[in-house]
Amino acid sequence: MSQRMRALHLGLHPHRAALAVTAGRFRPELYHGGVGSPLRVAQIDAPARPPGWVRIAPTLAGVCASDRKMLQLTALGRPLLAFSGLPREGVVPGHEVVGRVLEADPSSGFAPGDRVVPEPVLGCEHKGFVACRRCRDGDAHRCAHQADAGTAAPGLGFGFHARFGGGWAEQLVAPADRVHRVPDHLDDATAVLAEPVAIAVHAVLRAGVLPGQRALVIGPGTIGLSVIRALRGLIADVEVTAVGLDAFSDALAIDAGAARVLHGRRRELIEAAASATGSVLRGNRLTGLVLEDGYDVVIDCVGSSQTIDDALRTLRPGGRLVLLGTSGEQSVDWTLLWHRELTVTGSVFYGQEQVADGASLPPGRRRAMAIALELLADGEPWRLVTHRFALDEPVPALATAAAGPGAQAVKVVFDLTAVAPRS
Repeated sequence: MSQRMRALHLGLHPHRAALAVTAGRFRPELYHGGVGSPLRVAQIDAPARPPGWVRIAPTLAGVCASDRKMLQLTALGRPLLAFSGLPREGVVPGHEVVGRVLEADPSSGFAPGDRVVPEPVLGCEHKGFVACRRCRDGDAHRCAHQADAGTAAPGLGFGFHARFGGGWAEQLVAPADRVHRVPDHLDDATAVLAEPVAIAVHAVLRAGVLPGQRALVIGPGTIGLSVIRALRGLIADVEVTAVGLDAFSDALAIDAGAARVLHGRRRELIEAAASATGSVLRGNRLTGLVLEDGYDVVIDCVGSSQTIDDALRTLRPGGRLVLLGTSGEQSVDWTLLWHRELTVTGSVFYGQEQVADGASLPPGRRRAMAIALELLADGEPWRLVTHRFALDEPVPALATAAAGPGAQAVKVVFDLTAVAPRS
């Protein structure tokens, strides 16, 4: 008989899904676990643990922007459904996790009670397939069998299918080679940031930033702040500028390693960037302003039409835009892309990464999650967790995460050790 567990379960019954898609923009609670929402607190079967996998009880699980977009069903872009599908079993969200081992094979190196952070991304071998070329190269997040079930289930891994469990539940399972031990001196509120920091590590190394270059980071949320920290830890003598929102986010950006913070958008931001870089401005009110010689790399952690346009206008000719924000259908003028021979690079998740000589961390090739834990362990605990909610409080938790800076929220987490207060 299957063990049962409590979970926030995203069911995909047609009538609930249709209601969320059509009415969710007017009633956000339909995305957040309110009455009629596809997301509900439920008792479901705990995931089976295949041989070589580890059963984990989450203690803290983050709310990510991609989680919130997944709850909108199509907000991450319809083409993505070709690779992840809409599993009939539904989804248990939550892929930013710190927890304790409940069960593991003796050969795994883990024992019950060990504090760990698991990676959500599976590769071919975890589903019983012969490794594809991308998996052999260490890029399982691009796996050719991501949409195939194999011996497990389709999709990325835990947090994206009910069969694996997820962070928003009492249990999940992950392969032992995707589980990392948390250093003793890291508290849970810092360790839960390992997954977004791993995303930042991959983006920074994919950006090709060279020592001494100038980088602009747009978006002062958890990912943007993680990018700043990764830039400072992985690239020697890099000059990092952040685009902030207010004094609260400015302080966090400086603490993460930014040399300065700019504000505004459109003309205000472009003028501030010109002053910061010493660049000549081109254009007028009709054409909009463009920096003649701007930043070497811009990492956009928002992905809106406006932030993409701002990024293109602040790059130097031959510069690179890294699109880390989960952008969907956007209207963008791409003239500067071809005219100035810019490069646009997408980035998502992570795999095996190469740390170069000159970084503050030891050089060599290893998993991005391991690098992320090294970055987090190098210094004081990182206080980005601003709000905690019990699993029974999805509506206020997700509403707070959606409000972001308006609620002075950076990282919102579900605390699986907490009990919701009685009303």
